[in-house]
Amino acid sequence: MILGLGPLLLAAALTDIGADFEDYRESAATAGLGGCGLSVGQDPAAWAYNPATGIDAGSGVFLKHTEAFGGDGRVTNDLFALSYATSFGGVGLMALRNGAGNIHFTSLPDTTRPVGPDNRPRIDSTVTASDWIGQLSAVLVSNRLSLGASVKLFYRDLVAAEGFGFGADIGARYRFDWGLALGARIKNASASPLFWSTEETDLLIPRGALGAMQEFRLGRQTLRLLVESEVSLMGLDSLETHLGPVYLRPRGGVEFIIYDLISLRLGRADYGWSVGAGGRYKGFFIDYAYRGHDGGLGATHLVGAGYTF
Repeated sequence: MILGLGPLLLAAALTDIGADFEDYRESAATAGLGGCGLSVGQDPAAWAYNPATGIDAGSGVFLKHTEAFGGDGRVTNDLFALSYATSFGGVGLMALRNGAGNIHFTSLPDTTRPVGPDNRPRIDSTVTASDWIGQLSAVLVSNRLSLGASVKLFYRDLVAAEGFGFGADIGARYRFDWGLALGARIKNASASPLFWSTEETDLLIPRGALGAMQEFRLGRQTLRLLVESEVSLMGLDSLETHLGPVYLRPRGGVEFIIYDLISLRLGRADYGWSVGAGGRYKGFFIDYAYRGHDGGLGATHLVGAGYTF
């Protein structure tokens, strides 16, 4: 079967679609930091960003809801994630649905005449395009080093076509004694194929990311400084920073944690600024993030809550 897929994958090798629909796997806490999550896992949703940090928060369950852009262009998504600590590290499950609603199909009352004041398009139906992702993850923790991997299945219903696919992410993280953590991840390390009902195939091209976090303990307070970047040898419109032949998407964030109860967050990524706040008490937690968009698309609101033990 693998050999049979070879010619098909080779034919699709130049049809990268960016895999932007996967970006919604982040949690509200990560979004408040500008999307920085390579070096520390805030909650069970960390499996989706860097599987090496998936068990940082311990065993637990997590739910998230996101609304983006507003108005007729509203995009929503809901995420469920589960973590379970084991003797070797941990395992995790995740399910995500994205929905882009208010998509109108129109027609002309009189198809023999051009559009005009007395021949305006009418709405025949309103539909929603959807993406579904299911993911299984595991991490091996050995002292300061964590190695993680995720396998995932995709289903995309874009109304005009449906697609099925699969893939894998891998990640690593190393923590030093003085509070420094270095993280790395390759998303879609398998060059994940997506097979469409139109008999076409897209590949979610592998994209790497590197990041670092420095943590300072200030009495009963904690300050975290985070910086990271997507790294690719292929250019996309959204990867506009160049370093020789390498395309970068840098981002950074700051988190201040008060008495391990309240977290205040600020971040900056290529799309704009984000701010967030969260609270934790006896294993229960809730987080909110507001993310702006430089292109005038409106705001994204993210809310997440869960319980860890």
